[in-house]
Amino acid sequence: MSVKKVNFKIKIGMRVIKTAIAVILSLYVSILFKLDSPIFTCIPAITSMKSSFSESYNDVKKRMFSAIFGVILGVLFSYITQNQYIKPLLGGLGIVIIIYILQVFDMKEMVLLSCLVFIAGFTSKSDKLIYGFNRIFGTFLGIVIGVAVNYFISSPNVYEDFISNAKKTLEETKIFIIELISTKNHDIESFDSAFNKTIKNYDLLLSELSTPFHVKFDMDSAKTITDLFKDISLRFNLLNSFDKSPYVYKSNKLLINKIFSFDLIKDGDLDGELNSVFNYHMHRILENILKLEKIIGEHDE
Repeated sequence: MSVKKVNFKIKIGMRVIKTAIAVILSLYVSILFKLDSPIFTCIPAITSMKSSFSESYNDVKKRMFSAIFGVILGVLFSYITQNQYIKPLLGGLGIVIIIYILQVFDMKEMVLLSCLVFIAGFTSKSDKLIYGFNRIFGTFLGIVIGVAVNYFISSPNVYEDFISNAKKTLEETKIFIIELISTKNHDIESFDSAFNKTIKNYDLLLSELSTPFHVKFDMDSAKTITDLFKDISLRFNLLNSFDKSPYVYKSNKLLINKIFSFDLIKDGDLDGELNSVFNYHMHRILENILKLEKIIGEHDE
């Protein structure tokens, strides 16, 4: 590793601190309940620390299913034979079954946890039933700790993230509309990247509504913002296919002046019906920009 790539200026974020707190609590709880393998309490506590409360909450059922499935399968397979040459083959077969089943149920992200508890249950020398119960109980405690810490300590505000990304998308919208008007070579990639992040944040807001203790936020405004950006995106992708700059109509020049505070002097060489189509979609985009500025701007007051 190059020394130049080492960056000690990176700050320790709240998510890192919360993960550490969850591990500390998991270790103390493991001592309290005399769990012999604290790692199976710590792992779900760490993996439950998501960027939003809804992601943590919605993972609970998946994690419990994968843990219970892995433990039960491990314990059952351990009773099949004690032959030291056959047991490794059974272990491999168990792993195949776990990975396949979790893929079938679209829970690929739970494969590691389920495989770990399977191997632990399969190779355990202690009482199988007690060991299996402790693994499931420890996993449950870890999940509860992770979700609770994520909610009660600086709970992620998905709505603030949505508005922040919406502002960035609006800036990229303004940059790209000027590119479309003034240049023949325009790149929609920056806008698409910002737009996709905003859509992802909106989907998180929708999932947040299904959680029992979600933070209150203005879902109507979020939907309006998202719909406006979707409309802009469709029109941008159409206009991006034009290889000529437009002759901008007066009505659009007035909107450009209102948004950007400058007068458009140079016109392009596009004409005829194509120019009319371009100006129509440009007008709708500029109107959407004004609407977005008003809605998003209200969150700065």
